[in-house]
Amino acid sequence: MADTFFSKLDSEEKKSRLAQIASVRGKITTWVKGSKEKKAFDVLSFDRERSGLVLDSVEEAYRPGQTVLSTFDFRGMSFFSETVFQRAISKHSILLFTNDLYKSERRASYRLLTYPIYKVWAEFDLGEAYEGGGGKVIDLKTKTSQTGLFKDFLKLVESHQAESGKTQRLKIRIQDLSITGMALHVGELESRYFLKDLVFNQVTLRFEDEEFQIPKTKVVYVVDYISSDRNLKSYKVGCQFVDLPTNLDEKLGKKINLLLRQIDFNKDFENFVK
Repeated sequence: MADTFFSKLDSEEKKSRLAQIASVRGKITTWVKGSKEKKAFDVLSFDRERSGLVLDSVEEAYRPGQTVLSTFDFRGMSFFSETVFQRAISKHSILLFTNDLYKSERRASYRLLTYPIYKVWAEFDLGEAYEGGGGKVIDLKTKTSQTGLFKDFLKLVESHQAESGKTQRLKIRIQDLSITGMALHVGELESRYFLKDLVFNQVTLRFEDEEFQIPKTKVVYVVDYISSDRNLKSYKVGCQFVDLPTNLDEKLGKKINLLLRQIDFNKDFENFVK
């Protein structure tokens, strides 16, 4: 896996982020692809009609119509886009965000190793999953009930009452977590539920004092995990949060950053001696 992940914002999220960076008069950095020279500007305003950030500069830093790469930071996250340099009517420079806007996360900076310090769980609705490639719903409840191998595993599955009747939910402790996804360690029985490209709806992230509902979670990899017990086969499952809404992205990011700030050697030792 790469150290940096990029996820594309939808059109409404894109407008929201551009408006936000303009509202705080933030800074934006630009450069020509392949060049080491970077130029930083203060943002003056957001031109919603042209989908552009007006810069507090009348300098002709680039040729009008020239494509430049742009990045800005906001609330602990970095955003990137391929933009077009132009001149506004006011003679100020403007960066047109006609292409997609991406947010990025460096795992080394924002990844929270939850285990064994924090008890954070992911709960999957086993009746709410479908193939990520486009369509077919997989009825995992029926699939497992027809397989004798899963009789023991069903003891691990919690039953909950829902409006539509009883549903089965699988609860797995999270190993590490970020605003783009999470990693789980599962046994051989549990691994049958996690097929690559499978998408789960409404996954619950349950902290000790708070919970978050993730609308869509996609399984991006399932690999062998080398356990200290060689007789016990286990797997590492990587999940990506797909199209996370902006407000949920911010709330989850705040929670992760809060816990990251709380981690210290005293906490580590307390868990070690338990």
